[in-house]
Amino acid sequence: MNYPHWIRHFRANRLHRREPDWSAPFTMPEEKRRLLALSLAEYQLGDGGGECCLVARDAERYRGSAEEARTVVDLWFAEEREHSRLLACAVERVQGTFVTSTFGFELFYAIRRRLGVQFEMLVLLVVEIVSTGYYRVIRRHVGDQPIADMCQLILRDEARHIDFHRDRLASRHPRGMSFAWACGFRLLGEACVWFLWLGHGRALQALGGRRAELFAHLRRGQTAFLRELDYRIKSARTDPYGTLALLRQFKASSSGSSLVTAGQVK
Repeated sequence: MNYPHWIRHFRANRLHRREPDWSAPFTMPEEKRRLLALSLAEYQLGDGGGECCLVARDAERYRGSAEEARTVVDLWFAEEREHSRLLACAVERVQGTFVTSTFGFELFYAIRRRLGVQFEMLVLLVVEIVSTGYYRVIRRHVGDQPIADMCQLILRDEARHIDFHRDRLASRHPRGMSFAWACGFRLLGEACVWFLWLGHGRALQALGGRRAELFAHLRRGQTAFLRELDYRIKSARTDPYGTLALLRQFKASSSGSSLVTAGQVK
């Protein structure tokens, strides 16, 4: 696992971030505003608004495996807290009411805590892929530039979070992922996107989004992730010093997205 690369990335990514113009004039039909406010408030709680850290019972085993691992995890969650701050600004813009707990949030927390840190990180990876679909649908249909700009900022960050998980899994499974793991990964994604649609579908529909649009984002994202993960594992066998991987990461950082999300953030 190339921890120094990810430490540099997360630290550099905190710099020169363009804040959405939250003071811009705001107009939106009342029903659309009301449903969007409810959705954004719930997402603000889940995306760093709650206990923003690894919560699995054995989380310290992973964080304590190396000082660099602890640093990377802390920087990753610091970026999630930044997403929560941005979402809080969006909630205020649409005159929403902040929430402190929901059934979905409590269920998500319980699953993460009880099933161990490796499963927790897998769930967080899947949620990040699902979330990119949520933010893309909002960005496309919201009709409000500051909120669309917020979605773009978060999408840029999430693309690299997904890359981080790809590299973590590639280093942990040098012989590749099993067919059963890939099936479980896809089924977990389907479960998460259905859960999201049940909770946020009315808001997305009010904006003009469709269920098929959200689900298509998830499936493309998962397919791209599995393809890139397989490439990363195979390339490590023929390029043990990681020269090609470092070159690809440099190109991804320069372009603002990776092969996993190329063409999807646009």
